Amino acid sequence: MRFVARPVRFGHRPANDDEGEGLPTPQRVKLIARRQAGIREAGETLANLPGPGESLHCLMTARLDMTDVVNVLLGKMGRCETASIATLGYNRRNFRMMLEWLDSGKIGSLTLLASIFFRSHNGDLWSETVEEFRRRGHRAACAPSHCKAMALAFADGTRFAIEGSANLCSNGSAREQFCIVNDPGVYLFHARWISELVSRHEAHETDAR
Repeated sequence: MRFVARPVRFGHRPANDDEGEGLPTPQRVKLIARRQAGIREAGETLANLPGPGESLHCLMTARLDMTDVVNVLLGKMGRCETASIATLGYNRRNFRMMLEWLDSGKIGSLTLLASIFFRSHNGDLWSETVEEFRRRGHRAACAPSHCKAMALAFADGTRFAIEGSANLCSNGSAREQFCIVNDPGVYLFHARWISELVSRHEAHETDAR
């Protein structure tokens, strides 16, 4: 006789709980405090950026996510002409931050690669992402990918590559690591493979939705 365990349900999860919407006030205050701590931690972590040919190796806590890291870099370096981002997934707050980067001109061109796993579990958010990116003239696609990397080309000529274990969204209660490399060759390596994967899969996004 086959035994099939019934799924355990823990109640309704608010659709936008990454931003605190739908949470009781005490929990939302706690979430806001956690986000502010993450922003401070990002600033402290990136107090001294790597020079040409150097790399900075970082350990991040649960308070910090990679949009905090990019925000600090934009504040220190100025406009990023082109950005290529590979992440397994992200949340709605990260999505809105990416749109803010584009609409404010902080990032000139953004190419986003996410995972098929993410799309299968976050279809509405992914559909909205593709729609908003295409409306602004930017590229986004999902692929069989578990990679977390960025290639950032700043207006002053600096080329940063970021490699590590962290997605754009915060990492729960775990530790993550990332490395910022100030090197045009490493930057170009990541920019190229991200672009190639997006080019290979972006034509199928309309059908996938």
